[in-house]
Amino acid sequence: MRFGLLIILIALLVAMVLYFGKGPKANPVSQGLTSLDKAKGATLEPIMHQVEAALAAYADENGSYPQDLENLVPRFLPRTDLLIDPWGTRLRLKKNEGQDSFLICAGPDRLFATGDDSRRSL
Repeated sequence: MRFGLLIILIALLVAMVLYFGKGPKANPVSQGLTSLDKAKGATLEPIMHQVEAALAAYADENGSYPQDLENLVPRFLPRTDLLIDPWGTRLRLKKNEGQDSFLICAGPDRLFATGDDSRRSL
C-alpha cells in the first residue's frame, strides 16, 4: 500500500513537471497578430517607397520638402490613404536639428518614437 501511494505521488509529480515545465503556453491569438504584423510589415515597403518618391518629386519641383505630407496629394500622390501605414497610422515627415528629413512609420504599436518604428532618411 505504501509503495502504491508513493508511485502515484511520483507519477503525479512527473505529470506536473511535464505540464508546467514547458513554460507559458503560446496564445494562438497573439501568434496570429504577430503573423499579421509580419504580413503588414511586408506591405509597408512599397508604401514608404511610393511616398519617398513623391517627396523627391515635390522637392525637385519646389526646392524643399512639404511642411505636411497632405501637400503631396493629388499632384504627387493620387490619394490621401497612401499616407496611412498598414496598421492605420498616418506617416510623418520630421526634421531634426540638422535639418535632415525623415519619413517615419509608427509600426505595429501605433506609437511614434518606440523601437518598432520604421524610419527613412530622405
